Amino acid sequence: MEVQEIKIEDIVIPEERVRATFSEEQYNELKASIEKHGFYIPILVKKLDNGKYELIDGEHRIQVMKELGKEKIPAVIVEGNEQKATMLNILANTARGSQNPMDVAHALRRAYEAGARVAELAAAIGHSEDWVRLYLTMTELPEKYQQALREGRITPSHVKEAFRLDDDREILSALDSAITLGWTTRVLKYYVDQRKAELEKLGAAGKDGFIEAPPTVEYAKQIVEYADCMTCKRKVNRNDMYMPAICADCRTLLEWIVQQLGDPKEAMQTIYNALNFYFEMQRRGLANVNQQNQNAQQAQQQIPASNSQPANQNVDTTDLTAEDLKLIKIIKILKKEGVL
Repeated sequence: MEVQEIKIEDIVIPEERVRATFSEEQYNELKASIEKHGFYIPILVKKLDNGKYELIDGEHRIQVMKELGKEKIPAVIVEGNEQKATMLNILANTARGSQNPMDVAHALRRAYEAGARVAELAAAIGHSEDWVRLYLTMTELPEKYQQALREGRITPSHVKEAFRLDDDREILSALDSAITLGWTTRVLKYYVDQRKAELEKLGAAGKDGFIEAPPTVEYAKQIVEYADCMTCKRKVNRNDMYMPAICADCRTLLEWIVQQLGDPKEAMQTIYNALNFYFEMQRRGLANVNQQNQNAQQAQQQIPASNSQPANQNVDTTDLTAEDLKLIKIIKILKKEGVL
């Protein structure tokens, strides 16, 4: 292909085309490079029937040349149809900068409708066929989701995760939650995993018909923020969930304690009280033994050795309350299970 200098005023820039997103710093670097080293990468254009040229690639270079007061610009004139021009535009732009995903999606859609096959588009832009299909599908989303993609509030990765849900209402509901709650792709993936499992349970129970509407944003938030505890089966805030390494014996013990004592928080308090009571009884028992030993020693000094009796080392339980007796019962259970 031959490089020619054409008039900038003869170049038509299509409204719908892939544009690399340049920051002000990147633009200034491009301008400084052209000023210092000259113009060495020609733009791509397609000749129109009216004698003008339609831009395929090089919009920022045209802007720089205008600012530098240039009237002409080096260009490669591509001979080809709309399909080829669009494919070249995508190929030239996806390799640099960060593209607006909806610009790329609609450019792919135009090329696809012009006759390009998915495999050809994938080869032209260096992505997989699944990637191309995802972007083509994005053009079918309602406008508010396309706008969210343009603004960066969600990404194509969000859309890909949402599409793992089978129902259209579920897909849009998932995207609504991601936009409203500012979910990362990772959080959305977790939500989709949990929601799919939930739907599978409903389906297995024959309750598919009872799913009248997809989850609200608030319900979706609960799915993400709460999880099922494997021991007590309650819904617990994920910030309060822990997953350290645990052996089978310890897990069995934990499950048994929950079964015996009920709510984990109440169980913890009960065990805490029982242990405190246990240690207090030990202390009191030791004190009683010491006192009895002391009394015995004093008695032995007054009574002949032949009549002395061994000190009673049993803990005095005459002043125990009903609550104390309950705790003693719990202590016996814990001792039996090897906790104490």
